Amino acid sequence: MPVRPARAEDRDEVLAMMARLWPEGEDFPFVPELLFVWERPEGGPGGFASFSVRPFVDGCDSMPCPHLEGWWVEPDLRRQGIGTALVAAVEQWARERGFTELGSDTELTNGLSLAVHPRLGFEPTEQIQYFRKRLSPEGEDAG
Repeated sequence: MPVRPARAEDRDEVLAMMARLWPEGEDFPFVPELLFVWERPEGGPGGFASFSVRPFVDGCDSMPCPHLEGWWVEPDLRRQGIGTALVAAVEQWARERGFTELGSDTELTNGLSLAVHPRLGFEPTEQIQYFRKRLSPEGEDAG
């Protein structure tokens, strides 16, 4: 399958896919060196995999560690192995640079992602629940 590193001319289409993957987001990082795209036969990206190298990744032993930030395949192209090919490209990039692990995460409410990760060879490591407490400005009654 035609997976390749992203190029500057992919920017608008990849950013549009990122907005569909992360609709609550505002600013998406388009860093061609950390992006792979799957190119449609007629040209233009039909999916992407975005990754980074983090100082540490929760659930992984090595530091620093590459982290799969997200991947997306356009709906008309799904269930054809494109997502698998995109993730495999990230894995190969990491191996070529001596990394021994690839981290990833998803929200506990994302059932599809929770099901797909193990099919791609990821193993669950830990779960966490975040909490917050809203603080009123000093001197105001918290009510």
